[in-house]
Amino acid sequence: MTREEKIDIVLERFYNRFNKYNTKVLTKLGETIKKFNNVTPSEAHILAQELRNGKTVQELNEELSRITGKTINEIYEAFDEIAKDDVEFYKVYYESKNMGFKPYSERTALMYYVNSISTLTSGKMVNIARTTGFTKKVNGRSVFKTLRQTYIDLIDEAVYNVSRGTQAQETAMRKVIKELANSGVKNIDYESGYRRRVDSSVRQIVNDGVSQIFDKIQQTIGDTLGTDGVEISAHPLCALDHLPYQGRRFTTNQYDASGNLIKEGEFEKIQNSLDRPIGAWNCRHSVYRILLDVDEPSYTKKQLNEYKKESLKPIEYEGKTYTKYEATQVQRKLETAIRRNKDTQIIARASGIQSEINKSQQKINQLTRKYNDFSKKAGLQPYKERLSVSQYRKVKIKN
Repeated sequence: MTREEKIDIVLERFYNRFNKYNTKVLTKLGETIKKFNNVTPSEAHILAQELRNGKTVQELNEELSRITGKTINEIYEAFDEIAKDDVEFYKVYYESKNMGFKPYSERTALMYYVNSISTLTSGKMVNIARTTGFTKKVNGRSVFKTLRQTYIDLIDEAVYNVSRGTQAQETAMRKVIKELANSGVKNIDYESGYRRRVDSSVRQIVNDGVSQIFDKIQQTIGDTLGTDGVEISAHPLCALDHLPYQGRRFTTNQYDASGNLIKEGEFEKIQNSLDRPIGAWNCRHSVYRILLDVDEPSYTKKQLNEYKKESLKPIEYEGKTYTKYEATQVQRKLETAIRRNKDTQIIARASGIQSEINKSQQKINQLTRKYNDFSKKAGLQPYKERLSVSQYRKVKIKN
């Protein structure tokens, strides 16, 4: 199993855990909507008061705290294991230079650094748990509301729509369902105002921590071995901004004994020139420290040319032309759309509103057919796991 595959397993475990929480919240909100079906306006007011005084939000917040705590405990263990493997990778380099190799367990300073990154990442996890809610449109603007605010607003809207009659109530609540599902449980950075789904935020901050650890190990071992360059990993279907550089080797900054820069490296120049640096912002590349005159290249020119050709291969679909790499981005958008509609179907099922169940299921069926057709014609592997949403089950469309 490759390093990237091992890390993906860790990231998906955390992502799926918080995706299940998202499903649980949507289901609870759907069940709240269902309670207002077939009640009189006076009964709706009494029910609303009972729900406002209930423990639904408290229980959901407690569940979020529980899974956050569990994830934090696992982050320390996961980061240690990843660091151990990353250090072990360089054992052969030490042996080739007849230098004594120290495993991760004997590198106190590095272990301290990894622990500090684990603590920093855990702090970000706690902050996410404290800033969750939903986004909704208010007077044409996207506004963030906490889970409690969202819950109270939902109850108030349900009460109001009961008084408008069955058809108007269903129409209004279908709109609410769609909005809740499209938002999903999000967290907000109050300083910047940036909002993101909690499951995606968790995956991103853990991945950032892994990247920081990898960079530190590269620097530490590179300095010990006296490396003078880097090699960038390569993979098929590379983003166009990184395509010219993947698989290649470049010099790095050179310093004198006092730590003063003697000569700027090729790699640093490249990084400074890119809007999206290599190894950052969801980039799948790894940057390995090497000895340029000693280490053999990991990739042949033939391999790199094949990767480039594959990435740029034109794909025709429904009158549009994409590069094969761009086709993978179309795949990701379709996967996201399918998952969002599955969220809608889940909350619709919980609410008992059959018209929205039908509509969302129809959309899921349509998008899934398009996803499979597009993947086949683009020559891309479809990924069923990327379409997965906790608690989703396909239903028959009823009249």
